[in-house]
Amino acid sequence: MEKFGVSFGGGPSRKELLDTIESQKKQMLQYQTRFKDVVRAYRSLLKEKEALEASLKVLSASHETDLSAQRPQQTSELLEDGCSLHSEDSVDTAASVDESSRGEQSEEEQAEPGGRSSSAVPDAGLSEGPEPPAPPGPSAEGERRVAQLRSQLSTLTSALATVTQEKSRMEASFQADKRQLKQELEELQARLAASRAEQEAELQGLQQQLAECRARVITQQHEREQEQGDHVQQLRELQKILQQERDVRQDAELRLQDASAALLLTSQAVDREAESEAQLSQLREQRDELRRRLQSSEEDQRKPDPRVEQLQRELSQLKAHLQQQIHLETRKAREAEERACERARAAEVRVADLEQRVSELSEVLGSCEKSRQREQQVSQRLRERILQLDLENKTLAIAASSRSGGDLNLDQSQLDAGALRDKLDKLQKLLALAQRSGSEAELEAKEPPGSAPQHQQELRQLREEFERYKQRAQLVLKNKNAKDGCQTRELEEVRDQLAELKEKYINLRIQGDEAELQHRRRSEEQQQQALALQQAHRQEAERLEALHRDHLMLLEAELHKQRERTMALLDEKDQELEKLRVAALSGGQGRGPGGRAAPPGRGPGDALSQALRQVAPNEPTLLLYAEQLARKEVELGGLRRQKHRLEQDLHQLQAERIADAERHQEQSGELQGRLAKLLRDQNREGANMEYLKNVVYRFLTLPDASGRQQTLAAILTILHFSPQEKQSVMKLQAASWWTAKR
Repeated sequence: MEKFGVSFGGGPSRKELLDTIESQKKQMLQYQTRFKDVVRAYRSLLKEKEALEASLKVLSASHETDLSAQRPQQTSELLEDGCSLHSEDSVDTAASVDESSRGEQSEEEQAEPGGRSSSAVPDAGLSEGPEPPAPPGPSAEGERRVAQLRSQLSTLTSALATVTQEKSRMEASFQADKRQLKQELEELQARLAASRAEQEAELQGLQQQLAECRARVITQQHEREQEQGDHVQQLRELQKILQQERDVRQDAELRLQDASAALLLTSQAVDREAESEAQLSQLREQRDELRRRLQSSEEDQRKPDPRVEQLQRELSQLKAHLQQQIHLETRKAREAEERACERARAAEVRVADLEQRVSELSEVLGSCEKSRQREQQVSQRLRERILQLDLENKTLAIAASSRSGGDLNLDQSQLDAGALRDKLDKLQKLLALAQRSGSEAELEAKEPPGSAPQHQQELRQLREEFERYKQRAQLVLKNKNAKDGCQTRELEEVRDQLAELKEKYINLRIQGDEAELQHRRRSEEQQQQALALQQAHRQEAERLEALHRDHLMLLEAELHKQRERTMALLDEKDQELEKLRVAALSGGQGRGPGGRAAPPGRGPGDALSQALRQVAPNEPTLLLYAEQLARKEVELGGLRRQKHRLEQDLHQLQAERIADAERHQEQSGELQGRLAKLLRDQNREGANMEYLKNVVYRFLTLPDASGRQQTLAAILTILHFSPQEKQSVMKLQAASWWTAKR
């Protein structure tokens, strides 16, 4: 259960169980294919073993037949010469005859000469007759030997055909493996092309998004400029309306003066001077009362309004509160930056640990590669020894037929060694891909969450703008309440503007909340994806490590088995060679003293000894085998180099993708900074315009010259007038209509 990652505490999920079942199915399929390969190799080894046993049985049967055939001849010669059976000459002669005629008789004919010899020896000892039984004729013996040689030849040819068939099958399997490797290489190239296409598509999408962001910023700039122009136009219209109202008031005052003058003229003309004087006194009293009222109203206007002071206090408190909030936000941002730095350092430490693990795994793989090369060298020497032994065993077939034994057996150990090497290469590829993908997933997961403070800053700016608009509205309302009832239209327009500004503020706040929610959702999704990717890469790495360990254990077991089989086969071949050498030496010793018995059995022994002497290490089959091995090594080297090139290209593409992502992130950060700066500048420009409007309004409404002079100096300072412009303005202001009227 621990192997499949199942814990009894919370229980595995359905997805984990399905993944476990799929992995087990894949392992079962791999084991089935490997078991089929092992069964096929075992059957081929059984066929080769049967062929070799048949050839060995034929050779041993011919040897025993020669021994049984020479025993009666030896007995008859001893009886004719009258010599002792235990003398050294008879022993040498029997040995020479035995060794010269080895390999000529079959198992079926072994019983008849044995029976004849056993019957002949007692008859000679008991009756002591003058004549021994006659040996068989030379013609029958030659035919029997020819038949025996033919049967041996057919057996050896069938064994050779079996071995040749197995060799062709091995070559076919080698070609199939080669095609499979080429197909895998083509698949890797296709994947690389697909990944390049995806990266190009992503790059185009990012460029398109950047162009859209730039266009959006430009449109927003144009909108802000248009709004500023509208505000300036509204200010001008308000100033025009105010000037018209002042003109109307002045006209009314002039009419009042004209009416008083006409009244005085009519009172002088009327006879009743008393009434006119009374009326005049009343008018004077009314005038005085109006003057007092005007003076009281002017004094009230000059006195500071307690509501303005209260608003100023509230404004100062609000500023202090905002400064505290800004301080808290800056402290939170600093803490967030410190946490991000700590996370980055922890990520760097983890990357260093992973690199150390990768280096350790590479060292382990290097040691495995060295041990595998040593095993290959040992197996290569063993294969050469086995091939040499096979050549020595097949010399009988080469001597009997005119065909050249061009195709030799390729041992199963070679196929096993090549398969083991391919499996090790595949495991190394999978491990490298898992580590790269893991490092890539960790690098992609490290995105700095830097957009949340920007949204908070935008929200604070919107709140400040709302407070400013609120203060402006309150000031406008206070000024409008102090004015006459004819200025209600201005109040309505200001209220409309305030409503529009409130709507804009609400829309901007909604947009800010939506952007903040989207950012939070995206950040949460990215964190979940990063966690899922990390967990998946961790599970994949653990699974690959377990598979690698299992494969290494299986490969070691197979190498041990292959070594044992090779040693057993070498022992068998050494025993067979020792037997053949002993037979050849005994045949050569018996050919000298036994001159009469040597000619009948001369052919097969001489052919065997000549074939054994003619075996040389520079056989064309060995050259062909060496060429095939060299070609295979060259192809494997080319495939490895191509794989390394593809891996380097993949690393370069990944590095380019990371660099493009960083560049895009930097550009987006710059654009966001510019947008925030534009918003701040617009807010500041609005505040400056509001302040300038208030100053101009105060300048136009002040009744005394000293206040207007101070306000004019403030206006000249705000608008950065030059000294010459200031002098010209002051000269013109000295003769203006409001100073003249005063």
